[in-house]
Amino acid sequence: MALVIIGVVLIAIAVALWFNRKRQLSKALNIKYHETSKVADVVDIYKQLGDGLDGNYRGNIVELSGMSRSDSPLQSEHTNAEVVYYRARVIHEYETLEIVRQQDDEGNYYEREVVHNHQETVSDNERFAPFYLDDGSGRILVEMDKAQRHTITSLDEYQPEPPTGYDPYGIRGTTTGYRYIEEIIPNNHKLYVLGQAAESHGHLAVVKPTKKDEEFIVSTKSEEELVQGAENSAKMSLYGAIGLSILGLILMVVGFTSKGG
Repeated sequence: MALVIIGVVLIAIAVALWFNRKRQLSKALNIKYHETSKVADVVDIYKQLGDGLDGNYRGNIVELSGMSRSDSPLQSEHTNAEVVYYRARVIHEYETLEIVRQQDDEGNYYEREVVHNHQETVSDNERFAPFYLDDGSGRILVEMDKAQRHTITSLDEYQPEPPTGYDPYGIRGTTTGYRYIEEIIPNNHKLYVLGQAAESHGHLAVVKPTKKDEEFIVSTKSEEELVQGAENSAKMSLYGAIGLSILGLILMVVGFTSKGG
């Protein structure tokens, strides 16, 4: 029966991978479909069509490439970089030693020591700064908070000391280290942006599209890198779905056969 259950689980994972493949292929096609526009052209269309709509202007999906520009950039928490976005985390990693009682093949009980690894999130801070995308022809506000963000990892390292003010009181175990992680979108950095041009709070901005099947992306990667990444993910999901489906079916057949025997 256990083999049948494992087989069903593997097939369920295969189905999830199949749907992920479809989503990644759709994402790649979506990015390829749109031609890169100039900010000045997007602004001109807004000026022509936005008047008289009382702030309800909803334009086309636009693909843009330019530099992030913020009049009030942030300083990232761990590296003090000048950014328009950062997520800074500290994770406490520690071990506990436990005595477990087990039984050998002859039915005799014995005890052995087992080391368990644990993680505790000490802090997880995320901040956004208002910024414009500047491609040389003009600039447009980007409301990034609801976007798929492709960031740069500015820090990922272990340190022996905890952050200031943190006390691991009540945790029974041996600290192995504190992992400091920081992901950023720098100010004055080239970005790829895909989203809907719309009026928001009295300003033209790139925002999350109203249609659910449209992508909203703010990325430090190029268009080519995004397409290649999505296509590679789709390919790996296909291979995984096929492999897990075959393995799952084999385990189910073996499980049912053993049960019948």
